[in-house]
Amino acid sequence: MNHSQRRVLIIGADGLRPDLVTPDRMPNVCRLAREGVHFRDHHAVYPTHTRVNISALASGTQPGRHGLVANTMLVPFATEDHIIDTSNYQHLDALDLATDGQGLFVPTLGDILAKRHERVAVAATSSPGASLLWTRKQRGRIVNTNSAFGVADLYDLREKLGEVPERIRGAQLPALDYATRAVNELFLADPENRVVVIWFSEPDSSLHKFGLGSPEMEAAVRGVDACVGAMLDELKHRGMDDLFDVIFISDHGHSTVKAHRTLRDYLALAAEELGAPLPPLTTASDYIYAAPGQPEPSAAELAPLVAWLLDQPWRGAVLAGRPDLAALPGVFGLETVWNGAMTSRRPLLAVSPRWTNTVNEFGVPGEVLSLTTQSALRSSHGSASPFDLHAVHIGYGPSFRAGMASSLPTGAVDLLPTLLTLLSIPAQGPFDGRVLWEGLQHAEGEPAEVVDERIYPANATASDGGAYLHLHRIGDTRYLHGAFTADSPDFVLPEPVSAVAQQ
Repeated sequence: MNHSQRRVLIIGADGLRPDLVTPDRMPNVCRLAREGVHFRDHHAVYPTHTRVNISALASGTQPGRHGLVANTMLVPFATEDHIIDTSNYQHLDALDLATDGQGLFVPTLGDILAKRHERVAVAATSSPGASLLWTRKQRGRIVNTNSAFGVADLYDLREKLGEVPERIRGAQLPALDYATRAVNELFLADPENRVVVIWFSEPDSSLHKFGLGSPEMEAAVRGVDACVGAMLDELKHRGMDDLFDVIFISDHGHSTVKAHRTLRDYLALAAEELGAPLPPLTTASDYIYAAPGQPEPSAAELAPLVAWLLDQPWRGAVLAGRPDLAALPGVFGLETVWNGAMTSRRPLLAVSPRWTNTVNEFGVPGEVLSLTTQSALRSSHGSASPFDLHAVHIGYGPSFRAGMASSLPTGAVDLLPTLLTLLSIPAQGPFDGRVLWEGLQHAEGEPAEVVDERIYPANATASDGGAYLHLHRIGDTRYLHGAFTADSPDFVLPEPVSAVAQQ
């Protein structure tokens, strides 16, 4: 490989909401926004789960195409209990084994680079599964503070950095520093690492445990920013700042948790209130599936349950994975939010809980009636709330325009097509995303006009509360802005870093 070839450093901060990026908390990230391109209307894919969105980032596709449809999903007979916990790399391996290597249905960044005898190197404090999704089949350069994936070479890599820090109460700052050292000391100098990814589990970890606006969250955000500064300094020290483009990104937002009942709990309540047993069903995440080994129920069999769901005060949007179910009153088709694609792993129904802009104890807006049993969970994500769906995306370096704040919508699915353009690698599509020409120095195209869409159920009724999906469309790419009802509050997109970038 020519050592002067363009390389890319991707810095991911799990769960970082746009309004958390302020000059006092994150001066280094705000510098990137001020001197590079801030894509200020950036969207996660639905569901707003970490591994779903990392799969979208790494593949350029929606869940309906890449096939990893939830953090925890049902895949009959892939494991003993049919559950795939995507945080567990052994579950991902089991899924690959059960599907002849089709754990994901599309190539990812690691696959594309491997064909060119190049690689992506990953440093992470995330779950093992999350870091593996970037380079699932190529495991030569991964440093994860939580696993060495049973690979002797990866134990050796970690040994070069010294003892892996133990988890502590509060923000996991020692782990952030350890992963940053992996980038600075092990990955930057090797030109075969064409792309270097560092994925911080913060502030997501502190947000879950301590909440939006908590002192622990504040420490986590500042810790991420300090690590960004350390990597920028290292690039400058090595004389590599003209060689690397830097992309700073998050995978989803966060909302304060209001409720603590699961979808499984609600199915039991539905059967009780309907006075009749439901068809054989099971749940995973916010999804309803047919029980493994049982035929899928007909639309007529599920209609009473759907009507019951639409009557619940905690319900936001109900989406269906089959066209006949999407034709039921008040129901949306999942393919609407998945850019027209649908995978065999789709659920029967997806239920996104209701959200509000209620302010929490720390003065941070955004609350969701979350479908969870974890009473200690202070903040979470996964819903179609706009607070969950909006994330951070900044491009900085020689390939990006300078001092630009773009108001055009972007999304997780845009990362890979844009990344391949930066690296001068031919497109490997089909992609659901687009190249973000508006932010590049040498644009070879221009984005199409932005179209705002409000999608209502095919058979809307008074019982659905005036539900609609708000999407943005640019050409063939769609971004979900949020699920709303007639009484949903207004959502104003937070823009602290955009204000900095325009100064």
